[in-house]
Amino acid sequence: MPRSPEIVQFGAEHLDAAAELLAARQRRLRQRRPELPAAYEHAAACRPLIAALLEKGGAHGVMALHGSRPAGYLLGYPRPEPIWGRACWSPIEGSALADGEDPETIRDLYAGWSEHFVRTGHYRQYVHASPDDPELTAAWVLTGFGQMQAYAIRDLDLSAAEPAGFGVRRAVLDDIEILEPLLPLIAHALMRPPAYAISFPEEIPTFRDSWAEELEEPGARHFLAERDGRALAMASFYDAEPGPMVPQGAWELAVAMTLPEERGRGLMRALLVTAFAEARRSGATHCETDWRTAALPTHRSWTALGFRPTHYRMHRHIDERIAWAAPR
Repeated sequence: MPRSPEIVQFGAEHLDAAAELLAARQRRLRQRRPELPAAYEHAAACRPLIAALLEKGGAHGVMALHGSRPAGYLLGYPRPEPIWGRACWSPIEGSALADGEDPETIRDLYAGWSEHFVRTGHYRQYVHASPDDPELTAAWVLTGFGQMQAYAIRDLDLSAAEPAGFGVRRAVLDDIEILEPLLPLIAHALMRPPAYAISFPEEIPTFRDSWAEELEEPGARHFLAERDGRALAMASFYDAEPGPMVPQGAWELAVAMTLPEERGRGLMRALLVTAFAEARRSGATHCETDWRTAALPTHRSWTALGFRPTHYRMHRHIDERIAWAAPR
């Protein structure tokens, strides 16, 4: 049986070693996904990401060691919000294993990391893993995690037939009236089976005011499909936040919605083609987006449109009764 690593609390003295581990993972992933940014193959680019995590309020991490050799790390922070409850998160840069390290090590790391958060009542726990590292993903599943959210990218080489029976243009503030029927569609769709992702009903009436602000956001690009003055679908894009899983200069597809009765008619493809053409003119080469994998129409649409996951958010909800049932 392989010897288990020593698990120690993560501190500032581990930042350099963790940055080297994250850079090594980027080099491994880029062998399969060369579109990922090469900058993060170097520890100097990775260190600020990990340092920022360590500086978050309530951050906690652990490091795995074989003697003095770093084998892996897991770092995260509490994120209590109404929609998530008392939750703790480790983003995609929050964990990495050394080259050739047994994926079982992530289970040792999680045992030490999660104990801290369970003790402080954070029973909803979120980590991230790449499908291009299937053995590591399998280790998370073996530990009780399930897939929840996909983060995906694709290039901008997309074509579509000329729109028939509808037009595509930029959406502006004056369109808020015709856009209103679209605004609650995502929230309603996510609450349906088998996704069951909660949206608070009292928030839905606020969507109009929020979207009025979004339509005037300088960095936003909203594209509208319409017919005879009726909004049929919309897709909203922003500059993507840089990171290890985001190609340099990518656009982010942040919101997309289509009237249910208009699905399957090529509206979203037409919106993407128009947006991607503008993205190429701006110098971008890729687009990123994310979705709940249990939302069946959404998952099937984005994969059919060529988005390929770079990583998944994995979720585990620990039974709160462990607080009083476990021996002390």
